[in-house]
Amino acid sequence: MLLKTYHGTNLSSAFDIWIHGINLNKSLSNLDFGKGFYVTDDKQKAINRAFKKTNDYNRRHHSKESPYLVEITIEDDLYANMSSKFFTPREKDWFYFVINNRLKLSYLKDHNIDYHNKDNKYDIVFGEIADGNIATIANDINNNVIDYSVLDFSSIIPQNGVFYGNQYSSHTEKSLTCMQNISCAIINSRKI
Repeated sequence: MLLKTYHGTNLSSAFDIWIHGINLNKSLSNLDFGKGFYVTDDKQKAINRAFKKTNDYNRRHHSKESPYLVEITIEDDLYANMSSKFFTPREKDWFYFVINNRLKLSYLKDHNIDYHNKDNKYDIVFGEIADGNIATIANDINNNVIDYSVLDFSSIIPQNGVFYGNQYSSHTEKSLTCMQNISCAIINSRKI
């Protein structure tokens, strides 16, 4: 089955993806599901992300780039031949997986925690987008402000039924073979 997905970013990053393809080495390492390329099936979420990433980029580089939306079709039938991890919303395992991927590798090794994807054992991961509290919690653990053993999963569950959307992440060159028909376009409005 073909799945239409979106990646929100800035102009130079969108053109780099469109011209040269996806480069997994350009990813940050401490993301929800590990270092990888992230897309969502929610176009509005991708647009919002594009504005945020572009504003951050422009501030850091004293630039005036525009937000861009990269559209990618995924042939998800190919997932069957890959190592994959799929989470349902509000799953406790998802919480620990995301926290662990955001912790320092030295912390994970020191505490014998191997439930993460820093080693790209999963080609593809699917699950809910984490909110900002996850990054704060991981940072507090890394800085010994809170202890991992007392983490309270319920404290990060969004209240009032807020759902941040789903994300698909690709972590290996093999997983990128599922992606096709990459196109990009400038975003002229925050709303679709």
